Amino acid sequence: MSEQVRINGVAVFAYAEGGRLRVSLDDWERLGMVPGQQVTIGDERHLLVGTEDQPPFVWLWLQALSRKVG
Repeated sequence: MSEQVRINGVAVFAYAEGGRLRVSLDDWERLGMVPGQQVTIGDERHLLVGTEDQPPFVWLWLQALSRKVG
């Protein structure tokens, strides 16, 4: 089931499964992200390690980054 999430402050509908998110191809193009980029999803930082195109969707492969201490 898709839910609304904020990716780099932009609200999109995404489906989460394991360490990846599925977004629409339109949203992917609107976000303008590239693999290797750090992204914020909600209030957590992630590294976008790769993507997999499955039109009309794109899977975003993510790796959680360390949380801020304190």
